[in-house]
Amino acid sequence: MLIVAADGSGDYTGIQAAVDAVPAEAGDEDRTILIRRGVYRERVIVNRSRLRLVGEDAEGTVLAWSSCAKETHPDGTERTTFRSWTLMVNADDVTVENLTITNDAGDGRKVGQAVAVYAAGDRGVWRGCRMIAHQDTLYCGPVRIPDVEADLGKRQGCAEKAPRVQDGHPSRSRQYFRDCLIQGDVDFIFGSYRCWFENCTLFMNERGGWYTAANTHPEQDWGFVFHDCRLTGACAAGAGYLGRPWRAGAATVFLACGMDEAVAPEGFADWDEERVITRRLGEWRTRGARADLSRRNPRENLLTDAEAERITPALVLGGTDGWRPEENREKD
Repeated sequence: MLIVAADGSGDYTGIQAAVDAVPAEAGDEDRTILIRRGVYRERVIVNRSRLRLVGEDAEGTVLAWSSCAKETHPDGTERTTFRSWTLMVNADDVTVENLTITNDAGDGRKVGQAVAVYAAGDRGVWRGCRMIAHQDTLYCGPVRIPDVEADLGKRQGCAEKAPRVQDGHPSRSRQYFRDCLIQGDVDFIFGSYRCWFENCTLFMNERGGWYTAANTHPEQDWGFVFHDCRLTGACAAGAGYLGRPWRAGAATVFLACGMDEAVAPEGFADWDEERVITRRLGEWRTRGARADLSRRNPRENLLTDAEAERITPALVLGGTDGWRPEENREKD
């Protein structure tokens, strides 16, 4: 185990330095990095597989940075969404626990997109984390080449890669989130991966917008699944839509989730005339102030009990390797 402590009492004072110290090839060694309480202002690329990043506690252990899409390079070009992240994981079998990851660049109306977490690997596990930003907080999708090559440098990982994420192929990669807070506005959970969110809180900022913008390939069975989550926020009543399809055929379902007045009574919204609500966007047994589904868009899928009960983590995340993130928890 390696220990990161901002006060110098550990093995390293920065998270990136500790990641780089882990052997590139996983052997029998303990590949855990314990991060003591403190604020770490740095951008971190995790390119080591079978690695655990464990914060001492979520609220007191903070990784922060302030890059944004409208930030300009010396040649005058903008950074863009996919180079604005605070934490990028582009390796497989990485677990992150009890850590706040924030992008504090500010309101997207001024700075554009500002990603806190770029989850690009396969079999990623996130437990008890807090992901906080404004526009585009959490991206779950492939490394966009060539956009991020300059950022990755020598820290190449084993994530999927796509020249244009909007047009990418069906994804093999999966991410699992449990007991997390994800906060933002305007499409703040987005991407093409198969993701399961268990007992998470989705918090819409005052600006409002869409909780999700899935980019699921039409030939891919599953996109984002939220189970027993809570949707709330500081926006005006009805200013938070469940999502909009970034790509035609995008898939997102909310199962047994609690939704308060922040959520739009219409549920999902169309992106444009081509990327519209289909039956791949749906919900089941919604609780709370938005439990009345009578005002939902008629094209949204209101799942039956039989349809919803077959949707399990094993079905969504199992893949060809039978991945079971919770069953394997003691082995992480």
